[in-house]
Amino acid sequence: MQHVVEEGVLFTPGTKERTKQFVKKEFEKRQNFVKSGRQFLDTFRTFIVDSVKVNRLTKEEGGAYFKEMLHVILFYGQINRPIINPEEILTEGEFVILSERFQGVFQKCKTHLPTRPPYTVLLDAIVAIRKTRDAKDILRCLLDLTNKMDVTNHMGEKCGNNLVSTVISCCYFRKSADNYFGASVSCAAWQHRQIMIDILCCKTWHKDIGWAVCVGNKYNLTAFIFPSGVHSMAFNIYSSAKAIIQERKIKLAEERLGDCLGTRSCEIAGALRENGKLVPKEPCNKCFRMFPDINFDPNPKEHNKANWEYGNCAECESLSQLLNSDDQIVRNLDRTTFPQSPEQLRNEKYDRLNQNLRKFEFRFEDTISYYNNQE
Repeated sequence: MQHVVEEGVLFTPGTKERTKQFVKKEFEKRQNFVKSGRQFLDTFRTFIVDSVKVNRLTKEEGGAYFKEMLHVILFYGQINRPIINPEEILTEGEFVILSERFQGVFQKCKTHLPTRPPYTVLLDAIVAIRKTRDAKDILRCLLDLTNKMDVTNHMGEKCGNNLVSTVISCCYFRKSADNYFGASVSCAAWQHRQIMIDILCCKTWHKDIGWAVCVGNKYNLTAFIFPSGVHSMAFNIYSSAKAIIQERKIKLAEERLGDCLGTRSCEIAGALRENGKLVPKEPCNKCFRMFPDINFDPNPKEHNKANWEYGNCAECESLSQLLNSDDQIVRNLDRTTFPQSPEQLRNEKYDRLNQNLRKFEFRFEDTISYYNNQE
């Protein structure tokens, strides 16, 4: 067996090539994150600035949204390995201007956690700016912005932005005109996803949704039953470029939906065809287990087996917003008792969050702190 020694490192046959491929792949992933973060931030900033100009947001509101978005994207860089520093994500000119203007953001991306992922911040801003909860209006605006976020890969080909969520959810209660929106958790790595899900459960979501996720993870059971009349629909969302790349996958999904045609989700997807691609998506088995009494659209007889953990799906965010908006629904939840209390289950999430942050050597104090865009 031949061995090669380079710079004091002993390579066995095949090891050198595998190492080169690994380094190449990691470099490409790093570059894709940098491009995605930069393009997402640029698109969002333009959207916010234009909205302030036409008085759809105050200057203070626009500034708060931009600071939150800047913080979460820079935070993602901090938990990457190796770290991706702000000066790598931003252009040289942007870094000079923004680091001077938003010193607190650049300091706290290294010490404070965000409270929600980038695409969720974008969704919230769209609802505030459009001043409506009409599903078609919000999703049309979201598709238009998503199309502007495409980046190019290492071969110069257009591809999707890896900070864009793959699924969007919308829920409402008893034919209400008020829809509540959510996005699936978008992260580059599984540990990043764990960190964000734990943040959402411990800090951001309505306590009953956070508890439902904890119960699902711990017992694989349902934490509570909603009162009748809660409706939820979900879509896979594709930018124009990503729809071309995923053409076969989209075609198979649409064929599988066959008998779901004529539902509200299909009507919305059809109406927004010129803005991008929405494909109605049935709930996964984990969503159906957490929320078995919800009227899902579409709702086929069989539910896809999820290879992700509880809390990743867009339904959790939208249902959390619904509960935050309506105390009557909260009062009528039919809760189940489990051996561990909700607080004990949340503490397990908090402990995992703490452990993951320490693995990434994130510089926080003894108590975890969260970024506040009002500061």
